[in-house]
Amino acid sequence: MTLSTCKKTILKGGTIVLPDRLVEASLVIENGIIKGITNAEIGGDYEIVDVIGKVLMPGVIDSHVHMWDPSPLNYREDWYHGSQAAAAGGITTIVEMPLSVPPVTDRHGFELKKEVASKDSFVDFALWGGLIPSCIDKLEELNDLGCVAYKGFMSFANPDYPQITDGYLVKGMREVAKFDGLIGVHAENAEVADFGSKHMSDINCKDESMHDEARPWWAELEAIQRAVLFSKVNNSRLLICHMTVAEGAEYLKNAKMEGVKVSVETCPHYLLFDKNILRDKKSYAKCNPPLRSRENVEKLWDYIFDGTIDIIGSDHGPYSDEEKVKEGSFWNEYSGFGGFDAMLSGLITEGVHKRGLSLSHLSKITSENTARIMGLYPKKGSLLPGSDADVLVVDLNEEWIYDGMKSFSKTKSNKGIYQDMKFKGKVEKTFVRGELVYDNEKIVGKAGFGQYVPKQKTKSEVR
Repeated sequence: MTLSTCKKTILKGGTIVLPDRLVEASLVIENGIIKGITNAEIGGDYEIVDVIGKVLMPGVIDSHVHMWDPSPLNYREDWYHGSQAAAAGGITTIVEMPLSVPPVTDRHGFELKKEVASKDSFVDFALWGGLIPSCIDKLEELNDLGCVAYKGFMSFANPDYPQITDGYLVKGMREVAKFDGLIGVHAENAEVADFGSKHMSDINCKDESMHDEARPWWAELEAIQRAVLFSKVNNSRLLICHMTVAEGAEYLKNAKMEGVKVSVETCPHYLLFDKNILRDKKSYAKCNPPLRSRENVEKLWDYIFDGTIDIIGSDHGPYSDEEKVKEGSFWNEYSGFGGFDAMLSGLITEGVHKRGLSLSHLSKITSENTARIMGLYPKKGSLLPGSDADVLVVDLNEEWIYDGMKSFSKTKSNKGIYQDMKFKGKVEKTFVRGELVYDNEKIVGKAGFGQYVPKQKTKSEVR
């Protein structure tokens, strides 16, 4: 009997990461669901997997992914390759952003993306819906289809996915408040960020680390404050996506204490790197909002530990090496990069080993909190009985070096931000609903195994 066909499995003798503690025990899986946690010997026809000395963690739920698929741009990433990279990094549920072609702003865009992902994905997936001026009246329809949240850009986006201006943002918040929906925003003052970038280009600035000055911390803070105010007066749920600034975190901490329904996401690169890496990696490490100072990085970790930052999303959205330099000027190059197969190892290395972050807290910000905020809990997000058996077998002490040329991602690169980074902690096995999809650097799952996971209905939504 192979693991890929077995319906009853025991992961024997590992350290199980629960929400409030670690347990030395065995994890019992039946028909894709966690059946129980035990130290007793169990008879019957179980497949026994020895995980003694390893850590069992809930699969990562990546809140922030750009797969470029369906799209003419899916030469950068697609569901077939990207979901394999996700599995290798311990991601068992991809929460995909709505910027595809067409975008997920109506039923047609939703059904097309769901169809493509269902055919090609190796791991489970949930979908963001869009928040642009023309689709405000479609938000409830997207909610009925199971979208977990609605993404708007307070900064300038692109012609196919325009900026959500203040009036439409308020209108969107009023709409989602009717069904307890969640709006996520890219929070940067559009005009300030655009003006600063154009200025740096005009003066031909040669210091790439000045990206932090071009799109300054206060442009992000101002947008955060504006979004929080709108959320507060409309009693709507809000997620600040990829938050980067300590001043913003402090403001959000206080807003939470005041009862505002706001959650906070950041990305691994804002916790691992500071702006000085741009002088070395240049446009290959360029992203929006920008990488900030080392002092800011250190302060962000304080807000990880105190719970202000709720979730971590990779913001995986690779570009080809050629695209990252095609304009010939750092200030005009695309922003964004791949690397969600490095996310968990990076957080284990920097957070657990270096800073003493507990494994329970790590699993909260990479899995449980995301599931709760996006309406996927308790189906996803824990190793408690009754949840989907999305399980990672992790060797906390394995040391390895990231090589983007060996990634399962469609875009391979030896120039990316994570290239040659030394990690301590590695995913050995990834189970999705009890099925082994990744095993010691090999993909053993099948395309199309991944399933769509809709937002679970609240009691008020059950008709």
